[in-house]
Amino acid sequence: MSIQLPKTEYTLLSFPEPHVLLITINRQKQYNALNAAANWELHHVFNWAEQEDSIWCIIITGAGNKAFCTGMDLVSAHEARENDKSSVGGSAMPPTGFGGLSNRRMSRKPVIAAVNGFALGGGMEMVCACNMVIATEKSQFGLPEVKQGVVIAAGGLARLARSVSYQVASELVLT
Repeated sequence: MSIQLPKTEYTLLSFPEPHVLLITINRQKQYNALNAAANWELHHVFNWAEQEDSIWCIIITGAGNKAFCTGMDLVSAHEARENDKSSVGGSAMPPTGFGGLSNRRMSRKPVIAAVNGFALGGGMEMVCACNMVIATEKSQFGLPEVKQGVVIAAGGLARLARSVSYQVASELVLT
């Protein structure tokens, strides 16, 4: 299969099988947490994959075995705020949501999350946006934002409640 892949800095793109795109978040030192540029990169990769007719299925995973994605890279977000005091922070998130996925609607292609390790915060919201989830026995899921006084705003809470019931979602978020 000869496809012109988009240039990426924070993700690795490959084809483990014909017509199957594997997107690997490649920020192992940050437990695959996403900075603003990585969020936008995933937005563009998913848009490209949606338009590429030779891609029939998308798998997203995290590099290494410690984390699928641990959400927003809070260190880089803090540094960005410190460097640009006039910013209101709106440019960090693409219109398709965290990881270019959490607010994405009606994809023509199934998206599978292959979870290895932690899927926390925005990473969990990405998982909730996928059509299917395959996880290892050591995978751990959570929305720890409430413990940090942060609003869960990327759509994951509503999707989680639809998937596992309001009561189970509340338990996962509040404990």
